[in-house]
Amino acid sequence: MVIFLTSLLRTHYYDDNGGRVPVALGDENNILTNIRKYLKRTDRLVVVANNPDNVEDNDEKLACVSESFRLTGLSFKQNIMLDSRNEKNANEIVSGADLIILCGGKCVGQCKFFERIGLKEILNNYDGIVIGISAGSMALCRAVPNFPEEIADLQDPRWVTGMGIVDELLIPHYDGQTDSYQFPCEDFDIAKDYILPMSMGKKMIGLPNDSYILIDTDGSKRFYGDAYEISDGKSKKIH
Repeated sequence: MVIFLTSLLRTHYYDDNGGRVPVALGDENNILTNIRKYLKRTDRLVVVANNPDNVEDNDEKLACVSESFRLTGLSFKQNIMLDSRNEKNANEIVSGADLIILCGGKCVGQCKFFERIGLKEILNNYDGIVIGISAGSMALCRAVPNFPEEIADLQDPRWVTGMGIVDELLIPHYDGQTDSYQFPCEDFDIAKDYILPMSMGKKMIGLPNDSYILIDTDGSKRFYGDAYEISDGKSKKIH
């Protein structure tokens, strides 16, 4: 299995009405080059939902992602959204995939969904590509620092158990130059109020947008783009 831990994958932009408009993938920090390098076949693309019950949005995401790859020149014969509608067939769906994308979104519900379908155990025997996006990347790690992004998230636990496929503690969308979170929040300063305090006694890796970690089949890890170590309330650039 080859793993891409990303903050985002630029498959689309949003129009004036908030709709997703698919675009061909770019090659920021060689991400497309690396996907092409490791992609063996284009038989099946599987997108694993963040919110398994939001089927309308899940279908829109799948259509957007699959069209983005088609525009990139990587058309898949099958494009499948794994959510509550077909979760009983998770093993068959995932095992037959060439590329799996773990969606971003809220961490708590996603980790519960992954545990419910036994995704960790399924991936143990998987030999294709997994691309985690934001919360999807965090869920691959042994623990998830679940900082809030809006007021409604304050009731959620601050730490969530991840799948433990990756040992790091990951913070996506983190700009270490300014110690700031790259998605705006009107209610609080996510980095200074939560991320930095949560790093006390721990080491976390902050990845800005367009940076990623590539984990090869032998377990070796390579950073692409800027990366920061966040520890004891401070951050320093490590790549």
